[in-house]
Amino acid sequence: MAYRVRRRIPHWRRAVIGGILAAVAAAALGWSGAVAGLAIGPAGLVTAIGSAGVKGVAFSPDGRLVAAGYGDGTVRLWDVATDQVNGPALQVGSGPQGGVNGVAFSPDGTLLADADADGTIGLRDPVTGQLALSPLQADSGVNGLAFSPDVGVLAAGYGDGTIRLWNLATGQVYGPVLRVGSGPQSGVNGVAFSPDGGLVAAGYSDGTVRLWNVLTDQVYGPVLRDGPGPQGGVNAVAFSPDGSLLAAGYGDGTVQLWDTFTGRPTRPPLQVGSGVNGVAFSPDGTLLASADANGTIGLWDPATGQATRAPLQVGSGVNGVAFSPDGKLLASGDANGTVKLWNTAGDEPAAPLGGRIILLAAVLGVALAVVAVTITTRDIWRARPGRPNPGRK
Repeated sequence: MAYRVRRRIPHWRRAVIGGILAAVAAAALGWSGAVAGLAIGPAGLVTAIGSAGVKGVAFSPDGRLVAAGYGDGTVRLWDVATDQVNGPALQVGSGPQGGVNGVAFSPDGTLLADADADGTIGLRDPVTGQLALSPLQADSGVNGLAFSPDVGVLAAGYGDGTIRLWNLATGQVYGPVLRVGSGPQSGVNGVAFSPDGGLVAAGYSDGTVRLWNVLTDQVYGPVLRDGPGPQGGVNAVAFSPDGSLLAAGYGDGTVQLWDTFTGRPTRPPLQVGSGVNGVAFSPDGTLLASADANGTIGLWDPATGQATRAPLQVGSGVNGVAFSPDGKLLASGDANGTVKLWNTAGDEPAAPLGGRIILLAAVLGVALAVVAVTITTRDIWRARPGRPNPGRK
């Protein structure tokens, strides 16, 4: 039977329509191309709970959870895939003075430690939230925590200027309390284990950094001091994954990279601009993140000392940062009580990962993608009413 065709859409128009629908489908799924520095894949935004600020964040070794320590003495575990709180808040501090100054997962993921301002360290099972070991008690507030790579020792820095290496098998201090001189000392604001477990770095409020030899309980090498004049205290320290560099974040708004073998700066300080509260290396060592009191996160190339992009804008003072184990996400905790997940190459957090919105977007995206493929691979015909469609038999 004869039929007449009214119009055939040209190939170039089909390509344009297909491209538009494919782009819409990608946008619905939250994807973006690796163009102009944008990240591939979505990141999440965890909503603030309560009014207490977040003082520290940490990723679990498998990347599924983010732990956050709050100024009201609680710890919350967030599920990265759903952006939902994983279980109830853990009340770990005692009273208003019991704020949580830091959190740390053990390298094997079996323990979550919280550093409390009342001098207590809680050691919990991340799955149940219950205490797995007896709390570790001291007479001064805990400002920083770090597990040894073999999970046998926990280093803790205290406000009275001491460092204790806790033997987790016995619950006792391993060796002597590490102390500089006698009498009142500058507080320890941050600690970090070297990747091989042989050194513990400590940042002091008098602006110095010391590397302690775990085996000898003595300071390894010279005291690291950035210049002869007054400077801000050291608020955070972090080793590079290969152990060759130590990053120190200062209260005067700078980050200094030190060569751990020579005890010398590798280059002039990175100028962040406001007090640095946290530093973290990416797992591959190619990025260094800095968190500052002005509410920004800097991303730096440790090899060159240059910023890799414009600072990420958080909106309130950032107290801690942590990379995910695969390096694709960066968690930040701020003074407004918010935890955000950032694409390491992105300008701002993307839409939340979990919930009905993403499910709806995924369904819509798949549907549009199917339509796009259909349009780009077949002719579109319009037959007159009552006439056979050439695309059907």
